[in-house]
Amino acid sequence: MKVAVVQTLWVEDPAEGLQNAFRAVEEVCAGGDVDVVCFPEFFLGPPWYMPGQDHLRGRTDTPIPGRIVDGFRELARGLRTNVLLGSIVEDLRDGMYRNTSLFIDRQGVVADSAIKAHAFGNEMVVCRQAESLGVMTTEFGLVGVAVCSDFWIPEVIRLLAVAGARTIFVPGGTLLQNQSLMVNALSSAAYLNDVNIVYASSVGVVRGKRGDRLVEVRFAGTSLVTGPEGVIAQAGTDEPEVLVVDLDPDGTDPGDAGSPPGDGRRWIGMRRPRAYGALLGDYVGARRDLAAELRTAIAPTGGADGRDRGAGPTDSGERTGS
Repeated sequence: MKVAVVQTLWVEDPAEGLQNAFRAVEEVCAGGDVDVVCFPEFFLGPPWYMPGQDHLRGRTDTPIPGRIVDGFRELARGLRTNVLLGSIVEDLRDGMYRNTSLFIDRQGVVADSAIKAHAFGNEMVVCRQAESLGVMTTEFGLVGVAVCSDFWIPEVIRLLAVAGARTIFVPGGTLLQNQSLMVNALSSAAYLNDVNIVYASSVGVVRGKRGDRLVEVRFAGTSLVTGPEGVIAQAGTDEPEVLVVDLDPDGTDPGDAGSPPGDGRRWIGMRRPRAYGALLGDYVGARRDLAAELRTAIAPTGGADGRDRGAGPTDSGERTGS
């Protein structure tokens, strides 16, 4: 499975960003057979609910189906490739949104989708979150998609791996101060779960005011592909770039001698699921209402619903989120 990871650069005009994305697919497919083209989270540009981005409402979000998705469907069909639309802010047309990743197959069909389950920052106020996680069935077998901060919940990658995914796509965005942390976290997750992880990130800067304070959030690329044995390819930090990597869709561990392919994953036989029941029970912080806390924090400048004046990630999110 030949995978092309497109590291996008946010530009001022979302229409230009969309054309850049179309061009990236055309160019990478012109260089040879590419099976999957993978984009980052928010590849069209920052969502309107990030600091200072309210002018992008209706421009970097879109209904699904819609004109933007149809353009990629036509492109995938014409180039005979699969396209993973990293994530789009999906306008649900009822005042709410979703952070949605789409898998478009070679026939131009939206074959499957993944909705971000673990909202980050102002998504807690304006986006509906997924209530379940699952693998996608593709021509390469089962794959997983963890949308950005979904990756930071260890159970997500493990759940996708246990369900049979040998490759997991993570459309996200690396904050400048988190570059080394992201590389370590992604490669460690690949090792601990015996999977390949394809991580797509973008490059850009978000600026805006929160109250009386100027907020600046810098995204620093660092797209990469890693397997259980370590990083296979990694992009730079400040320019658009494309990584092209060949991955074995059947996995990276040949298994024990005499066992069927895919049955030799180093940690499967060690698991003791009955010992993990506490994960379904109460836990530290379970009673916190982060969305309510966020509404309170932004109410003086952004309104109680957090939808005005570019309210964005919480302060802690600016430090630690992906």
